[in-house]
Amino acid sequence: MPRPREDELQIAGLRLQGIAEGGVETNLRVPELKLMFDIGMCPPRALKYGRVLASHGHADHLAGLHYYVSQRGMMKLPPPIIHVPAEIVEPLERIMAAWSEIEGFPLKCELRGASPGERVRISNELTAIPLRTHHRVPSLAWVIERTTRRLDPRYEGLPPSEIKRLREAGEAISLESTVPLLCVTGDTKIELFLEHELVRRCKVLVHECTSWDDQRGVASTREWGHTHVDEWIEHGERFEGEALVLVHRSLRHTRRDALRVVRDRFPAGLREKVFVFGT
Repeated sequence: MPRPREDELQIAGLRLQGIAEGGVETNLRVPELKLMFDIGMCPPRALKYGRVLASHGHADHLAGLHYYVSQRGMMKLPPPIIHVPAEIVEPLERIMAAWSEIEGFPLKCELRGASPGERVRISNELTAIPLRTHHRVPSLAWVIERTTRRLDPRYEGLPPSEIKRLREAGEAISLESTVPLLCVTGDTKIELFLEHELVRRCKVLVHECTSWDDQRGVASTREWGHTHVDEWIEHGERFEGEALVLVHRSLRHTRRDALRVVRDRFPAGLREKVFVFGT
């Protein structure tokens, strides 16, 4: 089987880059946020990213972990921070210890277990929120919130020295605004979308859609912990954001197949928001 080709989509001020083939490889990168979601088989462009938000431990999403860590070490880059479902930290530590033994040197990374209800500080502006998804193994979606701060209009025009004095005195001189910027779901049934208003409000929602016709029907797709296009046609109008990016398409379906389904079957009010990612 040839190596999957990378795709790129620029949408709502973000670039989505990477590979998303169901059961083969998933690695998604957002340069503007300096974040990577899942490692896949570690395509070359993944190596510069020092933080990974992993959805779950299936091989098509995480098989390149040891290579990713090893190559960054050889490049003398800092050990990466890898956020994974808390349930798989210990087995991943065993795997990394085994590869360190095989390679003859320590593979250095920071595995951080994540659980629903936590908040992960990424930067001064960005926070990552893990949500439990509906898959066959412990799995997480990741919501990225952006918080921006601007000077309260009441204090506009004051000299910098006065603003500094007010800030040092503990005066709240800034207004904060927090928006759900991005959600990347990993593998999941559509219940994640139906259960979480936060997911439905994200500016960009990158959600899996594995099955695109009756070769594998809704019931069978759900049995394997995935989402069928018929479920999106039924429920997708509840999406409130700007872009619904459907990924993880099974190899049973071509990109052309998927685009035709969006054009012919999606409700008119939804289809303009829908984008198919993956070559």
